[in-house]
Parts: sequence; structure tokens; C-alpha cells
Amino acid sequence: MMPLYRLFIVAILWVFTSQIAFAKWDEERDVTTNGKDELVYYYKTNDLGQKLVLDKYVKRLIFVQPDRLYKRTIRLIKVDGQSIEVMSDPFSRFPEQTAITFENKDEVLKKLFLAKKIEVFVRYNRDEAVSAFQIK
Repeated sequence: MMPLYRLFIVAILWVFTSQIAFAKWDEERDVTTNGKDELVYYYKTNDLGQKLVLDKYVKRLIFVQPDRLYKRTIRLIKVDGQSIEVMSDPFSRFPEQTAITFENKDEVLKKLFLAKKIEVFVRYNRDEAVSAFQIK
């Protein structure tokens, strides 16, 4: 009887903490092209108007910078100070967007959901910049 009670308490605590983790990111809802399914994307916008979208369906990040339409490369992100090597691929139809992918997708997604600060190291030809996103 007692172990079942403990398991129940742990399950309730896990539900509350997972909801807190998701609440850190802003939500954006989208409907699929067939109109049947609703997709939920999580995003953060920084002071520069840049947007970081967490795509949990394809397991990637999408970096959006509307004022820079030329090609950019992203090879590194830092999640709470921990460096993660990534690969980037610009969208051909949306030049302001760049997809950021990583090798160990599930582990990195978990870190991103729980992150407090994400830094994206962006290279524009020869220029380099760091975009920071605070997640509260």
C-alpha cells in the first residue's frame, strides 16, 4: 500500500514539473495542411526581434532573423553554458529561417526544454554574432 502511494506522489510531482518546463516557452499553434491535426510549437523571441522555435515534431530548432536575408551558418549553440555542436540548413523558400539540427536529438531537446539561457553562434559570411535567448 505504501509503495503505491509513493509512486502516485512521484507521478503527480512529475506532471507539475513537466508543465513548468513547457510553460517557460511561448506557444504557437498551427493546423496541418489537411486541416485535421493541430500542431503546437514552442518559441522565444529576444530583444533583437530574432526568434528561436523549438520544433518537437522534427526534433530541431529553427532560428528566424527577419532583417538578415542572406545565408547564415550555425555550428554551435550553448545551453546554460554547455556547448553543443550542431548543423544548420537554411530554408530555400524562407530565407530568414535556418534549421538547426543535432545528433542526439532526444537528449538535446530535453536540455532545451529545461534551459534558462540559449546562445546561438551565427556566422554571416565572415561576420560572426551571438544571439542570446533568456527563457524564464
